[in-house]
Amino acid sequence: MQWPDLDAVFREVPLPEGYRYRQLRRVDVPALRAAVAEWHPDVAVGAASCYLEQDFYETSATFAGEAQRDLLIVLFWKAEELAGFVSWDRERAQQAVYARFGVVSPAHRGARLSTCAMQLGETIARAMGAGFIYTLATLKVASMQLALGRAGYQLLGIAPGYDRELVAPGVVRRVYEAWYAKVLVPESDLLRPDPANMTPKTRELFQLLFPHCSRPDEPPMRAG
Repeated sequence: MQWPDLDAVFREVPLPEGYRYRQLRRVDVPALRAAVAEWHPDVAVGAASCYLEQDFYETSATFAGEAQRDLLIVLFWKAEELAGFVSWDRERAQQAVYARFGVVSPAHRGARLSTCAMQLGETIARAMGAGFIYTLATLKVASMQLALGRAGYQLLGIAPGYDRELVAPGVVRRVYEAWYAKVLVPESDLLRPDPANMTPKTRELFQLLFPHCSRPDEPPMRAG
């Protein structure tokens, strides 16, 4: 689960004309922190608030040309203007990737950068041998949910109160978020659970989420 050669991955997912990728460098951190605060002011609280902190990058991020860490950040540039960024966490024990956080500058929304970011994340995950990639989507607007659905991600559920957001000046609330994921291995690599080990509600939800699977009263696959 090593981060792959990014130059090769960048070539597989070309950006719109005039834009370019660049992995985060130490010198980019002040501009990125300022951009996050400007583009996404709600980030002042909650899980993504760490993207405003210098120490977060110093202790967690993989900088270009330096030792790998579990957080990878890729910036989008147009000429010398920072247009957006996207970041992922690698989960080595699970061989999974969490598409953690990203923002596109309001001046560059509509340029398909978010679509490229999703394609880039999946390409990176596959290149490093991950079997699963997942993310959370806000329920304040539908655009991210629609984009993830178009990209082949599956809605797995709704997390009530998982994160905190600034919903009005000085007002913080816990919010609902949608969990989306994509399995990157063949269906034959998945061990289907035994229906006998599911409660009726769990079995009902399983069939709702995975109607393509065999009926829950059929024998499950067995390991080995």
